[in-house]
Formats: sequence, C-alpha cells, structure tokens
Amino acid sequence: MLARNAIPVIGVYALDWSPAVAVFEIWFDGVTALAAMIALHLRAFALTDPVAKVPEGIPPEIGRRVQWGLMFTVWLLLLGLLAIPYWFALFFFSAGLFRPGFWAALPGDPWLMLALLYVLASNVAEEFRRGYDKMSAAQARLEFNWDFSMHLARIGAILLVGFFAGRFMIIPLALALSYVEIYPMRSLRLMGGDATLEPGNERRSRD
Repeated sequence: MLARNAIPVIGVYALDWSPAVAVFEIWFDGVTALAAMIALHLRAFALTDPVAKVPEGIPPEIGRRVQWGLMFTVWLLLLGLLAIPYWFALFFFSAGLFRPGFWAALPGDPWLMLALLYVLASNVAEEFRRGYDKMSAAQARLEFNWDFSMHLARIGAILLVGFFAGRFMIIPLALALSYVEIYPMRSLRLMGGDATLEPGNERRSRD
C-alpha cells in the first residue's frame, strides 16, 4: 500500500512528472481499484449464486457466453454509476488542472505507462486475493459496503488536496491517501462517510 502510494512522489521528484500527471496516476489507481472490485464481486456472483446459473436446456458454451456478456454489461453500468465521484474528479481536474495537450502527452512517457500497468495489475491481484467467491452473500455485501466507503474517503482526499495541486502538495496527498488506508474509520468520520456503513462494518477498522 505504501509502495503504491509512493509512486506519484517518485514520479514528481525522480522522473520529472508534473503535478497534473501525478494526480492523474492517483486518480487512475482509485478508479481501477473500484473497477476491479466490481468485476470480482460480479465474478463471485456468477460462480456461486443459483440465480446466475445457466438454465437447463441451453448448450453450456452458449450459456457461458451469454452469462459473461451480461456480466460485462452489468459491470459497465455499475462502474458508470458507482464511479460517479471519480468521473466528477476527472472533470474537475480536466477543467482546472490538466493543461492543453495533457492527454496527448501521456502515452509518450514510458515510466508513466509502466506505473499505470503496475497499478492496474496490483489492484486486480489484490481483489483476487480477497476471495469473494468463498464468502457468504452477507459477508460479500459487507465487504463491498466497506470498500466502497473507503473509495468515498479516498476521492474526498484527492479532491481536497487537488484544490491546492502543486509540486509541493504531492507528498501531502500521498500521505493523506496512506492515512485513509491505515485509519479508515477516522477518515470516514472526518468526511461524514461513516453514515454509509452497514451495521457491523463500523467494527472492522483497526482504528
């Protein structure tokens, strides 16, 4: 977790990234983590819930294709809705932080591309390790509720620090995101996100 949050700091001070590029990397980390979480929850649902089973009488190969096609469509819809805070942040950054030519310059930075691939692979691997398909439906719901609340706290920290984006603010932003992950309940209370927790989740935090 600390290594992942250190990437934008290393990028700014060792690889000469602009603050805008560092903020984009942090945004990408968050939205890909959310996308992976949704995808792995849907995968667990498809593997374990009787409702998602292929009906009898349908050839298995066709049934699986239809099943995964439907899951992909649902994944896109859920990502579009649940990631609205991330889309809002991207709009905010595009309007006030990203300069003309920002998007065209991103593919030309091999270190940034390598960092984004690492972040994506790290987030997918972390979600696989959660083992949602081994949880009961109630446990999976609590897990999803907890993780989504953490995303709300994370995007809140990104937006708060993003208002003062500058080279010197990247380290405070990395520290703020690490604080959210180390002390999640304190972060949620600070931003009012603890009201989104289901009963039982308020006791999960180490803080």
